[in-house]
Amino acid sequence: MQRISSWLPVFASVALVCGVVMAPLLLLLRVSLYEPATGRGFYTPGTFTFANYAIFADSHVLGIAGFTVLCGVAVATMVLAIAYPLGLFLCSLPPRAQSIAVGLILVPKTAGLLAMLFGLQRWLPRGMLATIIAEVYLVLPYSVIVIYIQLLNLDPTLRDAARGLGASPWQVFRRVTLPLSLPGIRLAFQFGLMWGLGAFLGPLFLGGPSETTLAVELHRQAFEYGRWPLAATEAVGLLIVVSIAAWGVPTVAQLRKVAHS
Repeated sequence: MQRISSWLPVFASVALVCGVVMAPLLLLLRVSLYEPATGRGFYTPGTFTFANYAIFADSHVLGIAGFTVLCGVAVATMVLAIAYPLGLFLCSLPPRAQSIAVGLILVPKTAGLLAMLFGLQRWLPRGMLATIIAEVYLVLPYSVIVIYIQLLNLDPTLRDAARGLGASPWQVFRRVTLPLSLPGIRLAFQFGLMWGLGAFLGPLFLGGPSETTLAVELHRQAFEYGRWPLAATEAVGLLIVVSIAAWGVPTVAQLRKVAHS
């Protein structure tokens, strides 16, 4: 009886993964292989075709996929460029001021996504820059918190020891603070990258016709044109891109770590 109870969490985990993750993914993949509906319905039952993937390989859709990748990289880079200095500034404040500053950073999230986007829409002209700024604005508080916690957990005695050995403030930062905060930097960059790759609200509200991401395109194919199999195909492509970003950044970092060791 004790042996069975020890396996129950494993069974529960496997069931959760299969029911919540694997089953929807398999259904999405199967829908992408259906022919479009000829009448009512989402697709033509009993059909099987790779035509949707051929359409996905069209230059127009590939251009949208290219902009999606560009948007992800731009959002992640801009987020990191703002979040890291802001995290350093937060750590330099007294403890009570840190709590107040963190609260001020998180307060805009209480307004809701649509309220923030409508506000940005009044001040920014539609285009690529507005799209990227909107996505950065949405994800920035989370990235700041990630980097702030990483910097806060650094051992202060290491920096004190470096200063005691005669290191300048720049040397302390470059040789102690920066290397030790790399895990937080990678996580913040990865978070911004995945957020940018899945960008939907920013391009939809602030982007023009040429600032269409895969998330916006698959929404249009499904809900505006009723092409659910093609939308499912684009969703599969988006999942592949996001998965590469999710696993690629840590893998590259690990390979570099191994190469330097």
